[in-house]
Amino acid sequence: MKLLRLKSVLAKFSTAALLIIVVWGCGRVPQLTDVEQPLSRLPFVKVLLDNSAREHTVSPVGRDEIAIDCYKNGKRFSYYSRSPVVVRSERQKLELFAHEGNNLDRDIDRMVISSRGKKRRLTCDDTQYRGLFELYSSSGQIKLINIVYTEDYLKGVAPLEIGPTPENEIEAIKAQAVAARTYAMSHFGQYGAEAGYDLKADITDQLYKGMEAEEKLASRAVDATRGEVAVYKGKMINAYYHSTCGGATDDIEDVWDKEPQPYLVMVEDEGACRQSKYYTWQERFTVDQVALRLGQYLSQEHGERVKIGKLTDIRITNRTPGGRVASITFETTSGHYVFNKEKVRWVMRRSDDTETILRSSKFTLDIKRNSRGDITEVIFNGHGYGHGVGMCQMGARGMAAKGVTYDSILSRYYQGTELKKLY
Repeated sequence: MKLLRLKSVLAKFSTAALLIIVVWGCGRVPQLTDVEQPLSRLPFVKVLLDNSAREHTVSPVGRDEIAIDCYKNGKRFSYYSRSPVVVRSERQKLELFAHEGNNLDRDIDRMVISSRGKKRRLTCDDTQYRGLFELYSSSGQIKLINIVYTEDYLKGVAPLEIGPTPENEIEAIKAQAVAARTYAMSHFGQYGAEAGYDLKADITDQLYKGMEAEEKLASRAVDATRGEVAVYKGKMINAYYHSTCGGATDDIEDVWDKEPQPYLVMVEDEGACRQSKYYTWQERFTVDQVALRLGQYLSQEHGERVKIGKLTDIRITNRTPGGRVASITFETTSGHYVFNKEKVRWVMRRSDDTETILRSSKFTLDIKRNSRGDITEVIFNGHGYGHGVGMCQMGARGMAAKGVTYDSILSRYYQGTELKKLY
């Protein structure tokens, strides 16, 4: 118990100084669960925040204290601090530094950093998060994971996914909250136990930026739907969603190479998403731009340079029930190239940004030719934004503005489903 007394004495002299307690075979270190706090609720989600940096700075919020548990060689070494700490990756291990630069520990296999304040908040690299952090060294970089109560996670997701939404459309945000919760909970463990996380904080899964993204109206929507998920015959669904369907969604198997799902089918939304700025769009390409994009995609796909020759024609040969391109053929002097389903979005990309794919695969073509019949320009006249499977977010907003409730919005886009309250 002398160690605890040492901590108390140090605190009296300087609350800003790093308060260090190394515990090894001398009693039990108080754990996060020893303190009454909201994170005792379940379920939790593990979110991968970053896997590319070699250094992170973790800080307490306000006058809170943080606990840093370092695990190595089967033992735990614990530290407390009211000041920022720096975690670095070194030779497949982690190192811990005080904010002044003093090395506190090294050769760490795993690190868990938690707040001992009532609100359980932490700052990592100037962004606040709820919950706690778990860190590993992975291939020379740090695998940074936020372990957070699912409802708190959703408050950092919903505003980013549905975007700024007025109060009269809160039913759409509720629908978004249920869809995001269902997606998250149905994907727990999707990357395997060895990965250490359930979801990624980017478009691979759902956008998430912790407390930085939180917004009062969205938080109200999350709270109002607490624990609710969408189910089909008692099982949680794959709650896919997208920005703007452009008039109709599509069957999942017509968009991706996935098995049919009875609740992910073509649904007409009667122009509910017409308010979206992406309801209609246009991309214009010169013939050289089209040929360049086609050649680059084919070369990358084949792993060697592909010479396509001269572009002579582009034909949409099949469409989905929702109006998206199911098959498109590019005719060239070296042969013809067929792309099915969503792949054309990656082939063409945007006319002004080769790093960004086409807004959707729902488009018609306007091919311009010169007096000799050669193609000079190709115009893509499109509708919608996103893959077109599941809930149309702008359609949900359009329905909400007309008084449609979130449960009706969800049952419209996820056919035959119902809501179930898990907790």
